Amino acid sequence: MIQHTSPVKRETMGTTRVPRKTSWYTVDLMYEGVDRHLQFQNSTGIIYERVTEDTMYETVVHTPNEQELTRMSMTCPNCGAVSPVAALTEGCPYCRTVFRINDLFPRVTNTFFIRENASAKNQRKMGKTTGITMLVFFLACFIPSLFDRETPIPQALFMSFFVALIMGGIFGYVISIIIFMTKQFNRDGRKRIPFWSYVTTKGKVKSAFAPYDPYFSFEKFEGQIISLIRMAIMSDHPENLASYCGGTLNPYFRDIIEMTYMQAMTVQDIHMEGSHLCMTLRTWWINYSEKDGSINRRGDCIDVTLRRNTAYMEPPGFSITSVRCRNCGGSFDSVRQRTCPYCGTVYHMENEGFIIERLELV
Repeated sequence: MIQHTSPVKRETMGTTRVPRKTSWYTVDLMYEGVDRHLQFQNSTGIIYERVTEDTMYETVVHTPNEQELTRMSMTCPNCGAVSPVAALTEGCPYCRTVFRINDLFPRVTNTFFIRENASAKNQRKMGKTTGITMLVFFLACFIPSLFDRETPIPQALFMSFFVALIMGGIFGYVISIIIFMTKQFNRDGRKRIPFWSYVTTKGKVKSAFAPYDPYFSFEKFEGQIISLIRMAIMSDHPENLASYCGGTLNPYFRDIIEMTYMQAMTVQDIHMEGSHLCMTLRTWWINYSEKDGSINRRGDCIDVTLRRNTAYMEPPGFSITSVRCRNCGGSFDSVRQRTCPYCGTVYHMENEGFIIERLELV
């Protein structure tokens, strides 16, 4: 697969930054419109090509609170070991490299893409619908006036045009909006995402985390869940991931070669089991799969069941690609293995982040 993105300035937005300050550091959620070029090839050449309008999201961490540097962990840029930020400014305990704060921050902690609606295409369809209704109103007013000998034709044309412009334009715009919204919620599997559940998801998730995490960010949460789902489905051996504790995945997932999240998520269930917060979410994706040399694009709804131990706060700077063993202090990549390679201790990611207990194709 070949993929490249290029920033574009659309009518809706350019590059936008949403700052959020916590007790640890300042986080900027940055997003901008991009054209995403996807191309799939095999030995015979290009078998599928598509350019989509996406929004690229980046989470940028900067301006750390100096009072919290001893509690903030970070991967050493030189040797890859996990150490407190304060230790890195004095010299990494493993490689002795000394870093300044501006060497460590700002840094991008997450990047993901969300598909936009094809705005230009939708505008053309809305314009066509409005034009048709204006024509209908014009003809409905003008034709009867032809049989009225007392009304001059120029006057009839003017009145018909005025009615078509005002009444036909308004009526056509309303009709096009209704058609557009109906199609949006009934395409590529979106009909399994109820509208009311969709608009209330953010509030439900924030309410669930409010007692345990005063600095909870839904945008960060959404980005993490997107990454975890992609990682589990795109992995050749999901059973080796510390973030996945489910069973055998649906065979269809093995054929998926690219996934695009469509910014649609609903809450199916939220409950507590002791100190563990369990939730099931329904997410909407556009997936590209390959089978027998051909590419298939389709919309899928995927239910994901998550678990998180709320007795432990997520450590600042936490990254699943470089975690720290609670037993021996060694750092390793939990994406590749769930046991510490130094002491053999099983790493329990639910004490520091989310784990997936189930992935199900709806």
